[in-house]
Amino acid sequence: MRFRRLLLFSVLMSGASLVLIGCNGSSAVSGSTTGSPTTGSSTTGSAPSSTVAYVYVSSWPSSSSTAQIVAYAADANGLLTNVPGSPFSQNVDSMAASGGYLLGASNSQADINSYMIGSNGALTLASQFALTQQTGSQVSASNGGTCGGAGGFLFDPTGKTLYTEISNFNCSSNNAIDSFAFDSSKGSLSYLGNANIGFQASAAISFLGNDAYAYSALYDSCMYGGLTPFSRSNTGLLSGNQADQTPTYGPPAPPGATSSGVKLPSYSAGLTATDTTNHVAIGEYPCYALNGVVATDLQLAAYTADASGNLTTTDTYATMPKTTINPQDLQMSPSGSVLAVGGEGGLQVFHFNGASSITSFGNVLTTDGISQMFWDNSNHLYAITMTPYGTLGVTSVNPDKLHVFTVTDTSATEATGSPYTVTTPIALAVQPE
Repeated sequence: MRFRRLLLFSVLMSGASLVLIGCNGSSAVSGSTTGSPTTGSSTTGSAPSSTVAYVYVSSWPSSSSTAQIVAYAADANGLLTNVPGSPFSQNVDSMAASGGYLLGASNSQADINSYMIGSNGALTLASQFALTQQTGSQVSASNGGTCGGAGGFLFDPTGKTLYTEISNFNCSSNNAIDSFAFDSSKGSLSYLGNANIGFQASAAISFLGNDAYAYSALYDSCMYGGLTPFSRSNTGLLSGNQADQTPTYGPPAPPGATSSGVKLPSYSAGLTATDTTNHVAIGEYPCYALNGVVATDLQLAAYTADASGNLTTTDTYATMPKTTINPQDLQMSPSGSVLAVGGEGGLQVFHFNGASSITSFGNVLTTDGISQMFWDNSNHLYAITMTPYGTLGVTSVNPDKLHVFTVTDTSATEATGSPYTVTTPIALAVQPE
């Protein structure tokens, strides 16, 4: 079973002219994997001394009924080498990493598996959390069952709390977000409680820098979608709150626009991403037609949160940059100045400028369909492609790939050796060093 991941955080800004290299440009890296790791290969020994992150991809090998974890060590230039013992025969779906542990949703039973990350990036099973028994909820394994399983793993910014989406919560057809306290000394979890988010809501949440508020949004063709705000208690428990969004229906549409949905002619909030302070990027889907033509391109708005989590924006239809990408993931860089948009149509980055409008960074870096992305702390952005059938029912261009990009305030290039071949990637997790 696949889930829209719970969204992370990060980003970069600038004003200089940019040198962008991507698959749409004339200077794109070829992507040859000669001498670089592919699924099924492995090396021995310890990780390179220049390792800046460990990268984990859960994937379905060809002609296999169980998943595995392909693991890489990334150096300062974004070059990947296989972690000793990779691929690991761990049958997991969604993953998240924190505090030297990798956590994954078991495909074979309703468990959350915790793996210790060794000094060379190798994985050792540390503990298992039985969801059904220890949460009191009806939960099945991630690959199916009477009631939905856990997915969309995300740690809060401190790494002290894990959040997971539970689909078909207690066989109610609603979704929920479970909260777990994470003990980084043992890699173990303690259940805190859940927030029932209903049928239409999304568990793709992103946290403000103060770790007190989070937001999610789910585009549903301009019907009932909107922004869903959450509060995080001192224990880490996530619950809904009543924070406002101003304007209520997103930035103003062009003069003379007419509604193309149930809503007024405006926008419907899609995925969210946050910087390290109090700003939120929201993918805004147009819900209007102009001169009889229905607007289609996603636009990107910047919001500012007050002390109570209420959001406001000064953006309008004229100030928001457009993208032709249908996003499956938004990710901010750790510096809070670059916003990455990945999905059907490829991957594109933008300057994120806090309360000011988001600005263009350049053309798409790849036209491969992207299902999930993460940053490390060394200016690298990792992205996996969609499966041949797409993670959300869309087609995929050039599937079975793991991309690595080096992105700074002034340039974005594909790292040497990228993309790497990974058969049917499911989920991605990154543990910065």
